[in-house]
Amino acid sequence: MKKLNQILFGLVVLSVIAISCDTLLDVDSERIMLPENHQIDSPNDSIYSMVGIFSKLQKLADPYVVLGELRGDLMDITENAGIELREINDFNISKDNPYNVIEDYYSVINHCNYLINNIDTTLSAGGEKSLLKEYAAAKTIRAWTYIQLGLNYGTAKYYEEPLLTVQDAEADFPEYTIHEMIPLLIQDLEPLKFTETPGGISLGVDMTSEKLFFPIRLMLGELYLWNGQYENAAREYYAVIEEERHVIDETFSSTWTVDNGVFVDRYTIDQNYLNIFQLTNREQISMIAGSTELGEEDELIKMTFENYEVTPSQVAIDNWNTQIYYYNENATIPGDLRGNIGSYISSGNLAGSSNINVILKYYLMGEQAEMSKAVLVYRVATLYLRYAEAVNRAGKPNLAFAVLKHGMNMDALEVDTIVPRREKYSAYTDSTGTFLDYVDFSNIAFDQNIGVHSRGCGNMDQAIDYVIPDLNSQMDSILYVEDKIIEELALETAFEGNRFQDLIRIAMRRNDPAFLADKVAQKHTGNEAAIRSLLMDENNWYIEP
Repeated sequence: MKKLNQILFGLVVLSVIAISCDTLLDVDSERIMLPENHQIDSPNDSIYSMVGIFSKLQKLADPYVVLGELRGDLMDITENAGIELREINDFNISKDNPYNVIEDYYSVINHCNYLINNIDTTLSAGGEKSLLKEYAAAKTIRAWTYIQLGLNYGTAKYYEEPLLTVQDAEADFPEYTIHEMIPLLIQDLEPLKFTETPGGISLGVDMTSEKLFFPIRLMLGELYLWNGQYENAAREYYAVIEEERHVIDETFSSTWTVDNGVFVDRYTIDQNYLNIFQLTNREQISMIAGSTELGEEDELIKMTFENYEVTPSQVAIDNWNTQIYYYNENATIPGDLRGNIGSYISSGNLAGSSNINVILKYYLMGEQAEMSKAVLVYRVATLYLRYAEAVNRAGKPNLAFAVLKHGMNMDALEVDTIVPRREKYSAYTDSTGTFLDYVDFSNIAFDQNIGVHSRGCGNMDQAIDYVIPDLNSQMDSILYVEDKIIEELALETAFEGNRFQDLIRIAMRRNDPAFLADKVAQKHTGNEAAIRSLLMDENNWYIEP
């Protein structure tokens, strides 16, 4: 990982700095601005420019986690929490809160705009346009950043040119909500959807710079999902899964050892779910990486572990504890193993400790990373759960539920009682069928797929009560499965930064602010009614910059 530090801090970082009377775009005027006609026409130029983008993106890593989780229902504050975390938890965020720095988002966008507008995409080498990958990567990072702006602040000033002068920054930019921005972002990314992700720089054993980028088709899937284009979203998610042969296999499943039908003691060494957070495995798709080499502290480790300012909410703990682990139909035991000794560790597992529950995920990543730090943005399980969300809303609840229970493999897909023909085939008879283009998991790599829920709850194929109940309509089934997907996101991806965004997306889709308000209010013991009332007004979901 030390090579990551060299890349992020040893190279000359491109500075595209502007000043503005508009506080949203206000930045330091003492910096040097690059000339407007500087052409990025060599790989070295593009590397320096991308490093500039990454250096600005680092500032969004901690806010991504803190704003995404403390405003949700799974992370809570402790009595040690500082005022900045208490403000976020209580939806009373002041303008000087260190996690409320809207300029950091526009700085990323401005750096992306500089590269996009100055890179020579016509330059060819070895029969391909050598700088097109960086051009597409910058547009994808820009799209992700605009989504974060819209979800955190409600609206964003939208511009596509770099701001290099005072006059540039004082222009009157249109301001859009996330739903107004998304069609623009889709239009921007669609022509580039087949462009490969830049890569090739080694960052250590089994890790390359590809993980610092966001796959363009994954980002398109996200945009389509927010835009209600569910089949398009499913196709893009599937394309990423199929191209990279991403699987949910048993590698990261935590298990009970069973002897003659009796559950024996759990040992920490057997909890393979923990290995997800090692920085050298295929579970991770995209991350924001930084460094502690120049004295910068890992704030997530400090707040979760060292200072113990945040902790799993009781809602999150109860969610894991009320799940059922299946060895087989007759041998079951309460609890999802992705909870205790998975996503967190309780005082009962720490000799001599006080009564605390410590979030593990970023401590594990920090311990693996030497003098670097990282925040996961996308990983394989997130991708499959997004795929499930998309196909469910595309009218295929049984297919979506199979992602949770059985896994996307041919053994499950060929069974009509698991996935009905109408949900998996584009054309079919009583005996044959042609899989939809985003449901073809016939490649041998997918034979290893298991249900996401199996990662913490054992052999779900044996779970006779983990099923879609008989309901009155297809929409009832879709809503039931959507609730199970949101529950699974809590079990699988808790504390990783996406929870509040997930709740916003479902609440908006259902036109039901109570969906979000009820879930978040649950963790505010003694103050549930006030928080619920506050969040029933969607304006209070957003931060005032």
